[in-house]
Amino acid sequence: MNRSIRQQRRAMPKRKARQSAEQQTSKAEKGVVTSAGQQSVEPETGVETSDGQQTSKVGTSGEVTAGLRDAPSGVSRAFHLLAERLGVSELPRTLFFVGWYAIGLLLMVFAEVPRSLEFANGVFLVLYALSLSELAAIRTGWKRLLMPVLLISIGTFAVEWVGTHTGFPFGAYTYSDTLGALVSGVPWTMGLAWVGVIISGALISASGNRWLRALETGVWVLLLDLVLDPVAAARGFWDWADGGPYYGIPTANFVSWFIVGALLSLLLPVVEVQPRQRWLALRLFQLMLLLFGLLALKAGLGAAFRLSLLFIFIAEGRVRLDSRRQKPAI
Repeated sequence: MNRSIRQQRRAMPKRKARQSAEQQTSKAEKGVVTSAGQQSVEPETGVETSDGQQTSKVGTSGEVTAGLRDAPSGVSRAFHLLAERLGVSELPRTLFFVGWYAIGLLLMVFAEVPRSLEFANGVFLVLYALSLSELAAIRTGWKRLLMPVLLISIGTFAVEWVGTHTGFPFGAYTYSDTLGALVSGVPWTMGLAWVGVIISGALISASGNRWLRALETGVWVLLLDLVLDPVAAARGFWDWADGGPYYGIPTANFVSWFIVGALLSLLLPVVEVQPRQRWLALRLFQLMLLLFGLLALKAGLGAAFRLSLLFIFIAEGRVRLDSRRQKPAI
């Protein structure tokens, strides 16, 4: 009797071990029933490889939740891939501008910007200036670029103020507050808008000579305005009083854009421009032409739309043909 009891006691730990193993297997494969009558599944902690080693397959529920929380969403992942493709992943201001641009294009071209969001027009101009300044600062540095940017912004705002009060040099026109709050008749964002336009032309330019670069910058500024100005007038950004031969815009306006853009670009330092800088500046210039070209098409301004396509191809050809021959400079 005592011998039988001792044998049963020795067998009990083995039976308990087998029962525990069976219960764990049953939980992993079939799940366990909770006190509420619901079935829950215990995550599998590991799988055995062909060589007998055990590797982790799924962590605990907390680790899975953390992984899902930390994983980027599909939209975020696509945005980061696009940023890398465009080469702006390390340029936060330019990246932010591209995102703002994309939203603005969708709203303005395929819908209408509600009155409550019209402040975004002014923000767009500020971001455009910051984006181009960031590109220029790759070589010049922010400290060296800051003073020229301030002088261009103040100088062009002064020219706009004179223009709205005297009609010289652009012609007689008045601004609405669509582009930002008016400061003595001029939107506060206009000086920054000129900064973006002038730096864009200077970066696209291939000449290391300050004066030749100024002439080419004036050309790019003029080409952009030939598309931009009719759209701006049609959308009520500003209004021309005396009219003119091209969509009611005075010829003096386009001459003045060339002169102002060329002269104020002389303030920018002349340094060697990296190919990456130049191509990014080109793409931003083309994006602006595309935006205003599509808005021109929407407004029925056929000639302005066709010019936008032509200027996009001209700018592309200019950079492609020239990039292999000489080092550009700003």
